[in-house]
Amino acid sequence: MSRFRPRYRALSEEEKTAHDELKDGYALVEAMLDKLPGGRYRALALTALEESCMWAVKELTANR
Repeated sequence: MSRFRPRYRALSEEEKTAHDELKDGYALVEAMLDKLPGGRYRALALTALEESCMWAVKELTANR
């Protein structure tokens, strides 16, 4: 199986709920990081958070 999914698959209601909960959690952490002074470390933290969210969603939506 290719790492590059040629198409998306339909998610179950349970998976949709999990997806929304994940995104809500990441948004909460993002809001906390936004309260920090702007700087390189904050920027790195936001980039790492974005990457983490991407991988979590990729795991959730992986073809099984």
